[in-house]
Amino acid sequence: MPYDSAKMKKFDVCIIGAGPAGYAATMRALDLGLKVLLVEKNKIGGAGLYDGALSSKTLWELSKDVFMARKRVNKYSVCKDFLVDFDKVKKELKDAVNERKAQLENHLSCLKKEGFSQLLFTKMGAATLISKNEVKISSPEEEEVIWAENIVIATGSRPRYLPNIPIDEHIICTSNSIHQWEELPRSMVILGAGVIGCEYATIYSNFGRTKVYIIDKANQILNFEDDDVTDMVESHFEKNGIHIHRNSQLERMEIKNGGVEYEISYSDGKREIFNVDKVLVSVGRVPNVEGLGLEELGMEFNNRGAIMDYDTQTSIPNIWAIGDVTADISLVNVGELEGRHCIERIAGLNPKPISYDNVSSIMFL
Repeated sequence: MPYDSAKMKKFDVCIIGAGPAGYAATMRALDLGLKVLLVEKNKIGGAGLYDGALSSKTLWELSKDVFMARKRVNKYSVCKDFLVDFDKVKKELKDAVNERKAQLENHLSCLKKEGFSQLLFTKMGAATLISKNEVKISSPEEEEVIWAENIVIATGSRPRYLPNIPIDEHIICTSNSIHQWEELPRSMVILGAGVIGCEYATIYSNFGRTKVYIIDKANQILNFEDDDVTDMVESHFEKNGIHIHRNSQLERMEIKNGGVEYEISYSDGKREIFNVDKVLVSVGRVPNVEGLGLEELGMEFNNRGAIMDYDTQTSIPNIWAIGDVTADISLVNVGELEGRHCIERIAGLNPKPISYDNVSSIMFL
């Protein structure tokens, strides 16, 4: 059905996705006097707030406190059994997320009241590009098509699923649901020894109530790091009771009797079967590009489905891509940098191209 462009609301920039990258882009657009529409499908703050950096790092801080308390109790107390109240841990985590969510929502509300009411617009709904300038925004209440001179894709990413693993987000989980656990499991296995997997191994071993296993195909965890780094981390892990399945291949994983049975094989031909209460599958993330209408417009993607960008500009000149949805580095601070950078390019400021050659990484281990 054709849309009447004369009746459409018009914007300088439409930003799709209100995670860290999209939010940073919105703020920079306001700085530069651009009329901007920020569209979010689910929640302001994105995965970085609810299922990513804020949640995991808050939980890590709490687990570190518990670890230090356990260490001192074991050294100085007659009572050697330090029990953590996981309900209180979960409440503090929930409070931290809600506080940040309220800050973002209040910030947007205040901006609209304090002089940006003619520049800042927000809308909840699913966005689909029907042309290089037209965006259809659908919600249960209504459907609207807007026109934008430039469109910024900041839809983020989600955990990768594996077809041979019955992920139910209850017993076998990804990082999207691990924060929903009602109690500390007695045992868990983590499939994937990258940053996310190793951070959660740290967290749950710190609490002292969970036997943690890690499955890794390589001879060492974090195999993208230097040997002295991984040797140190592995040493601390094993002192903290974490069992690393090195040179191992997952052969099968099944939910049985409310827990999980998994079988692994080793490079020497040996096989073992283990039973645990919970599983975290942490084997990377995939970009959220489905349903946006990008393929129909001829958008260029790489071989893992991420949007190809050239200093944040896509193969369609007025459409930009920032954050985890691109083929660049997936870090919150990098996504925020890309958000500000692409807006500066849109505004004609001609900033120096972003260099990804020397980006610091941090791991909470």
